[in-house]
Amino acid sequence: LTLAGRFIDRMFLPAASRILDVGCGAGGTTQYLQRYGQVVGIDRSEHSLVHARSKTNAALLAQADANTLGTVFRAGSFDLITFFNVLYHKWMVDDQAILTAAARLLRPGGHLLLTEPAFNMLARRKDRLQMAKRRYRLGDFQIFFQTAGLHYDGGQYFTALGVPACLAMAFWDRLRPSQNGDHSTETSDEQVGEMSVPAAPINRVLQHYMNVEARVLGTLAIPVGVTLLATARK
Repeated sequence: LTLAGRFIDRMFLPAASRILDVGCGAGGTTQYLQRYGQVVGIDRSEHSLVHARSKTNAALLAQADANTLGTVFRAGSFDLITFFNVLYHKWMVDDQAILTAAARLLRPGGHLLLTEPAFNMLARRKDRLQMAKRRYRLGDFQIFFQTAGLHYDGGQYFTALGVPACLAMAFWDRLRPSQNGDHSTETSDEQVGEMSVPAAPINRVLQHYMNVEARVLGTLAIPVGVTLLATARK
C-alpha cells in the first residue's frame, strides 16, 4: 500500500473525494483509503465483509459482485476507484467489461488504480489455491484502459526481490505434472505452507524491503516484479 499511496498522492484528489474499493476483502485496503476521502467498499463475500466492518467504521460496506459493477452505482459517482488484486480471480468473468463499467462510474477527471499479479511465467501453486485465472503485464492494462475510454497514466512492477524465488517455485511446480491444474490433490500441509503468513522477523524484513522499494520506485522504474500497479484517468 505504500507504493499505491505514492501514486494516489500524485492524483491530487478533491478534499471530499468519494472512493470505491472494489473487492475490499477483509478491509485492510478500505481502511487505508479512508485518509483520502469517503470510501465505499464492496465484496462478494459476506464473511470478508464481517472482518472489514470491524476495521472501517467510517466506510460504507456492501455485498456486491464486481461482475455487475455497472448496475450497482450511478454513473459519475466516484473520484477514485481501486482494485487491489481482484481481476485475476477466476470468478471475474470479463476484465474488459468490469473496467469499462468502472470507467462509467468515474467522474470526469476521476482516477482508477489497480494492482494485479504480474507475468504468467510466475504462476505456481499459490495461484491455483487462490483460484487465479491469469497474471498480467502493464501492456494488458494499457489496452484495457484505452478500450474503456480511459487515459493510461502509468504503472510500475514491484516486489522485484521476489521474482527469483517465485520463478524457482513456478519451475518446480511444473516438474510435478500430476498436480498441475488440480489443487484438490495437494495435501493440507502443502496448502498451509504456501498460503501461511511468514514468521514475524521475516515479515518485518519484508516490510522494510517494501518500504525501501517504494521509495526507489518513486524515481526509478524496474522492468520486472511479482506484482504490478497501473493507473488511469477519465
